[in-house]
Amino acid sequence: MKHAVCVIGYGDQADVLQKTINILDNKDINFFVHWDARYKIPNLHSKLSKIFYVDNRIPVKWGGQSQIQATLLLLKLVQAHLPYDYVHLISCNDIPLMTKDFFINYFSKDVYIGYNHRFTNQEIRKRIGFFYPNIDFRNHKILTQIFKIGNKILNINRIKKHPNVDFKKGPQWFSIKSKYIPEIIHYNNSIFMHGYCADELFIQTILGRFDIRKNVNDNYQAARYIDWQRGTPYVFSAKDVKELKSKVNTQYAFARKINDPKIIDYIFNSAH
Repeated sequence: MKHAVCVIGYGDQADVLQKTINILDNKDINFFVHWDARYKIPNLHSKLSKIFYVDNRIPVKWGGQSQIQATLLLLKLVQAHLPYDYVHLISCNDIPLMTKDFFINYFSKDVYIGYNHRFTNQEIRKRIGFFYPNIDFRNHKILTQIFKIGNKILNINRIKKHPNVDFKKGPQWFSIKSKYIPEIIHYNNSIFMHGYCADELFIQTILGRFDIRKNVNDNYQAARYIDWQRGTPYVFSAKDVKELKSKVNTQYAFARKINDPKIIDYIFNSAH
């Protein structure tokens, strides 16, 4: 099977991503990279994998609509280079938990998308019913609260314009068959624009018909190993290598979040 790994990246360093490419370097695995327009595109390299870059890059702001826009830019780039069997979305701080041969042949389901069933209608309204500016919400917490209060006072609820849509939430990161790319690209995504962390509703809502398993961890559904108990999310370090190594070639395709590229070497030094 052929795989397209889409990467939303940022920063002045891409050491973790380069290590990821090294592990998955194979003629059947290609990489598609959107690097935040505020930073210089990293000089990534591979032996067998092809690496494609999004030309019309945008600044990607945490929690803003630009997360969705970057995803769409990547999917359009993949569509221009089909055929692929699967497309995966990761960040530059994600690492593989599969060797390349295992990864290539592991996937069989239509989608690996996480659905969070603890999401309430009130939370949906706060996320996409309210109107927000396209800002980095982590760096503008006071302004974010002002907009939340203002939306409440003005009784703004954009969801009313979409009465037949069943909004769902889960991790931003996913693995899906490439045949669903056109459906995502052509979906009317206006409700997700000017939202708050709407990237966690985008794919789940469009492909909500695959939400058939209840009471299952959403990260497990997405084949992602992410720890929300020890952090938001937890950043794995060298002391977690044994834990991560135990997950190699199991049901998790990728782990996040990792900042130290040496961790990948420690995990795979005897795994392949």
